[in-house]
Amino acid sequence: MSASPIRVGFLGTGFIATYHSKSLKRGGANIARAGVYDPDTERAKAFAAASGHSVCASEDEVIASADAVYVCSWTSEHLRLVEKVVAAGKAVFCEKPLSTTLADSRALCEAVTNSGVVNQVGLVLRHAPAYLMARELITDKRAGRVMNVAFRDDQFIPIQGYYASSWRSDVARAGAGTLLEHGIHDVDMFDFLIGEITEVSMCSANFHGYDGIEDSVSATMRFANGAVGTLASVWHDNLTRASQRRVEIFCENRTITIYGHEWFGPIEWHDADGSSGTLDGDELLERTKALAYGAVNPDVAFINSVANKTPAFPTVTTALAAHTVLDAMYRSAAGGGSSVKIYD
Repeated sequence: MSASPIRVGFLGTGFIATYHSKSLKRGGANIARAGVYDPDTERAKAFAAASGHSVCASEDEVIASADAVYVCSWTSEHLRLVEKVVAAGKAVFCEKPLSTTLADSRALCEAVTNSGVVNQVGLVLRHAPAYLMARELITDKRAGRVMNVAFRDDQFIPIQGYYASSWRSDVARAGAGTLLEHGIHDVDMFDFLIGEITEVSMCSANFHGYDGIEDSVSATMRFANGAVGTLASVWHDNLTRASQRRVEIFCENRTITIYGHEWFGPIEWHDADGSSGTLDGDELLERTKALAYGAVNPDVAFINSVANKTPAFPTVTTALAAHTVLDAMYRSAAGGGSSVKIYD
């Protein structure tokens, strides 16, 4: 790493920006806190006061003050802001999803790729110990072929509670609901753990009544390697229930389950020969440190890549692959749940 700290700026200072700011601090990243900008001036001031950043009068001022910029605005602004950052030659961390449409996500990916800047996206589960361990267990030859995978993903609708992201009820700013805003993590994990998705079918529902904001989806999918899978993604109103994922993977000779905390497990597995295991917490973290790309902490990994001028992970290209699958899922739902091949 460079001895000089990386100057970090933020465009958007809401819940997710605060998450990344705290993550940088917890991880001991070698940074200097540069400018921040948010259309909500009071929120920007509160963020700056808590984090040590300085409030800027414009987006351009933030970009000029920084070596690396986090784009943490609402989704419809991602393309415009990322284009400004990379045009200035600055490294960029773009929150997921890339944009509200597949076309704009492609445009964003093209702009970043053509610029050559270090880039990373907020598909943070690729750094999570529970999923790193699951990938090791799946790729172990003793497990046999993957047959079936089931993801259940739920959280209270994030326009309330500690998220307080009211913009997620506005389709013009969010683009869609639970699948795009939250389920993109799950679709990305299907690719990371199981492999390429070739065909999907999905049905969706809208209980909260916000136009274009689905809050309950069920999808089935087929993988290139022959496996099949399901995804249930829900935005409910139970504020007593934290965001949770339950993952069940059935291989020919091994079953793998992730439950509880989506980052630190527990993860457990049972084999055909009667052996089994369970890992969670610090033990899981220690077991998977060598499997993480750059660092377990995705924000530290990004800063290290910027400092060393090396590729970060995952990039906008990774996110675009997930967007391609999501687009097919939404087309399936619009067609009443008909089967859609991804690359037709």
